[in-house]
Amino acid sequence: MELSADPAIERSRLIDSSVARYAEVLRTSANPLVLRPDLWASCERQGRQILGECIATLHGTSVQVAAEAELTSMALGVQRSFEKVSPIDSVHAARVLFDVAVETMTEAAAQLPAEVALSRFLTAVRMLHRSIFARVSAAAIGYESVTLRDVGQASTARRHQLARDLHDHIGSSISLALRCLDLYTMEQAKGVDSTRDRLQDARQALRDVFSFTRTMVSGLRVNELHDGLKEEIDAYSAAASDRPAEVFSRIDGDESWLPEQTRQELFLVVREALRNAFAHAGAGRIDILVSVFPDAAHATITDDGVGLPHPRDGDGTGLTAMRQRVTALDGTLELISEPGRGTRVQLRIPLDSAGTACG
Repeated sequence: MELSADPAIERSRLIDSSVARYAEVLRTSANPLVLRPDLWASCERQGRQILGECIATLHGTSVQVAAEAELTSMALGVQRSFEKVSPIDSVHAARVLFDVAVETMTEAAAQLPAEVALSRFLTAVRMLHRSIFARVSAAAIGYESVTLRDVGQASTARRHQLARDLHDHIGSSISLALRCLDLYTMEQAKGVDSTRDRLQDARQALRDVFSFTRTMVSGLRVNELHDGLKEEIDAYSAAASDRPAEVFSRIDGDESWLPEQTRQELFLVVREALRNAFAHAGAGRIDILVSVFPDAAHATITDDGVGLPHPRDGDGTGLTAMRQRVTALDGTLELISEPGRGTRVQLRIPLDSAGTACG
């Protein structure tokens, strides 16, 4: 790729070619957002804004997603709801734009000085996350506000469930992607030859976000677990953990006694406890024990980290979502912690009523 003498012209050319690729992929998949001129006008405008923000970041400019962009996206969500545009089409378009933007930034980063190319690229990828998901989230709020008004389902329980799902699925996956990028940068700086492909882990985490968002907006239940609990827990631990933290997991009992939805909810609670330990505990060792009995499931997550001065200090969004998930299954959750003596999260979920508790 030959650079123009005028950086502004070159950036404009990059955006034009990226938008053309974006439109072509959408046409190939028969996405109505590109097939209808009135819809494509707003879709193209947003695509150009996002690409412009990312390319500016790649070239060292500090950029923030404007509040006006979120308000515009919220209004766009309302408009698409009235026009009966499926939110799945909007999520698909966001995923296509993400892939096209990464390709564009990879090409552009190759033209930067070697000493800044990697750090600039990672910063631009983070900007891409913020740019896309700030708009997708705002559009989803606009879309759902119309839907809830139409069907009369604006209940507190529904809002809490939505908040938990956004935090535990979307928030945790984006957090994992950013952590993988941070670990990659740290390992590169230290010259560590990691046995894991951190960039691939980050990409997979973001694809999980798109997959969940597509499933959520289509109104279907999420079938997140493809493997057993231990395999899923170990996979998350390997992707999110940095050394010297060592994670040891054990599953006792027969997982077939767990209703599928209970198994999914149990995994989400364990994953959130692990995320908190990685992010805040400074632990050297984390132990996870899940015991499944015919009438109940027990889980304990213990770390030897810094602990909390008051256990209730841990009642942030993550712990609140954990408590709500367990309570929805008629279970109990307890947090035990002391400064300098680590933290233990333990929970019990009865299985005789778990099926009806999930809804």
